[in-house]
Amino acid sequence: MSAQPRRNADGSQPLTSAQLLAFGFPALTHAMVASPVYAILPTYYAANTAVTLAQIGTIAAFSRIIDALNDPVMGHLSDRTRTRFGSRKPWVVGAILFMAIAVFQLFSPPKDATWLYFLVWSQVLYTGFTMFEVPRSAWSSEITRDYNERARIGLYVGGFNIAGSLFFYAVPIVSGLLGGHSRIDGGTLQLITMVYLLLMPLGIAVSVWLVPTGAKVEHKQARIRDVLGTIRRSRPAQWFYSASILWGLGQGVVVGCSFLFYTEYMRLPGHYAIIMVVLFVTEIVSLQLWARILPRFDRHRVWAFWIGATALIGPFLLLVPRGEAALLPVLCFVVVRGFLTAPTNFLPGAVLGDVIDHDILKSGSNKAGNLFAVHMVLVKIAMATGGAVAFNVLDTMGYRVGAANSTSAQTGLLVTYFLIPAIFHIAMALVAWRFPIARREQRIIQARIAQRSERQAASGEA
Repeated sequence: MSAQPRRNADGSQPLTSAQLLAFGFPALTHAMVASPVYAILPTYYAANTAVTLAQIGTIAAFSRIIDALNDPVMGHLSDRTRTRFGSRKPWVVGAILFMAIAVFQLFSPPKDATWLYFLVWSQVLYTGFTMFEVPRSAWSSEITRDYNERARIGLYVGGFNIAGSLFFYAVPIVSGLLGGHSRIDGGTLQLITMVYLLLMPLGIAVSVWLVPTGAKVEHKQARIRDVLGTIRRSRPAQWFYSASILWGLGQGVVVGCSFLFYTEYMRLPGHYAIIMVVLFVTEIVSLQLWARILPRFDRHRVWAFWIGATALIGPFLLLVPRGEAALLPVLCFVVVRGFLTAPTNFLPGAVLGDVIDHDILKSGSNKAGNLFAVHMVLVKIAMATGGAVAFNVLDTMGYRVGAANSTSAQTGLLVTYFLIPAIFHIAMALVAWRFPIARREQRIIQARIAQRSERQAASGEA
């Protein structure tokens, strides 16, 4: 007698290694350009074009807020789409054109590029990001409702996401080893553009081909007001979205100021790529350890604990002397930070999957696309707000990119980089810790959804 194929607790077939790799790989190409868009482009434009740091902060915030408002629309359109390829895949494929053109334009700006140039192409890029991110996130939740399988998918996606950022920062390091310089500059951005235009369409095509669309759940279509009503009535949704907003506010500041802090305050301009590579390698390596740790704990509490811990250890960098002597202590710090932050690459999506299951049980409707879109809206707006605050505070304090800054301007950078994110992230940790769906509750929700589906199937057969 042949052995029966293994199935998940929800009855779904586990994804094969090839399917997991195919689903995760587009996250690599996405992170390859998303990392410099968020962390490098603002200061690059301020230093190399006619756009000022204050204009960059304001435009980036405006662009991302407009982009965020498009996310619920995309979630709604995705939920309503009906094709033989499913509701999510067509949108992911359609994102290719927007992202490809915008990356080419943004990563090779003319010297006289103005704020309008940056604004227009940022909007085109973020439109492509929305078409890629929202349907794909909803797609991941529909492949399976199994608690551990979702975490498994999240691990692969998170790993490729880290690898994409790692790839970007590895480019200047390789350049330095080959006799060039190790600074991140326009040449780095142009090379990344070429690699992205080659790999991104290929990765999406393989993902769409190999990965199943997921279970087709026929429910009444969710309207925006239905989604807002869900959040108003759902304690899990309220706790989750509140934690996400607080995290986004702090993370927007960190991302916006990190490059300036390490290159200009710590005086390590030629080592920033190495610092980021060590950070992302640590995150990738630690994912295997986290894969063993997470099944033993409630994931929302792991998420909360490590975000809070990361906020508390940051100020220890102020004890480190600046200049070349700071490199080794900084690398030790980012190893610790990388281990602590690795779960944040996939845990929010897994926790939101629990929120979606809770809503399916209570309402009988599948609003996964809209709920993921709301999450992205809130995080994008929060990060945009945090980044705008950071750049405008720096501008108000008289900080100038690439210039000799006064003591007060440097103090403004330290306060912005350490204190403001710490306040938001500690508050986020306190909120996330109280998220009401632990492992036991999630299994009960799964069982009740399965029982209802069985009753509905039996009723239909009768």
